[in-house]
Amino acid sequence: MKKYKPYDWTLLEDLIVYNTNSKITSNIFDNQNSELCVEIGCGNGHFLTDKALNNPEKNYIGIEIKIGRIVRCIEKKVKNNLKNIKYINNEANFALDFMFEDDSIDLIYMTFPDPWPKRRHHKNRLFSEKFLDSVFKKMKYGGLFVFITDHEEYFKYSSDILIKDIRFEKIERISSNAELSNSLFGEKWKKENRKFYTMEFKKR
Repeated sequence: MKKYKPYDWTLLEDLIVYNTNSKITSNIFDNQNSELCVEIGCGNGHFLTDKALNNPEKNYIGIEIKIGRIVRCIEKKVKNNLKNIKYINNEANFALDFMFEDDSIDLIYMTFPDPWPKRRHHKNRLFSEKFLDSVFKKMKYGGLFVFITDHEEYFKYSSDILIKDIRFEKIERISSNAELSNSLFGEKWKKENRKFYTMEFKKR
């Protein structure tokens, strides 16, 4: 049986918490004028840690609802002494709607969201018209939204919604699977030779 080391709960002091008097922008980082990139559903922090390490000039925020995964994320941040990455332990819709300043985000990654494959569970999917309203409101003009999944039906479902939304323009330059696969589920699916589906859209 695989053994896991116990969580270091003191790491949670590093979390961004909801503040009714202050909204999130790049100003919460040392590099206040840098691009702000957000990953929705950051898992154990593999993808975002890799991004922060290779792009020290940019600021990153990961949103994850599962507390155990958040602890693993912050462990990676501490281990790599990263100053350009922070985390939110909350539901994605709430975080976008109430924690970020409008027109503050340059890039949003949505990486391997739960596809809720059974039709009766589709109502639980994060991706929706309402979700796109929040994305549009919080992103800067010209900001990018990158969606990554291994689930073909969920990809079609989500791309159909995005293509119909005139507020966004589809970008044909698709990031490589090698670049996008460094995530909790990306690493797993890569080992199983699963196909990834990706799309990029720009806020008009």
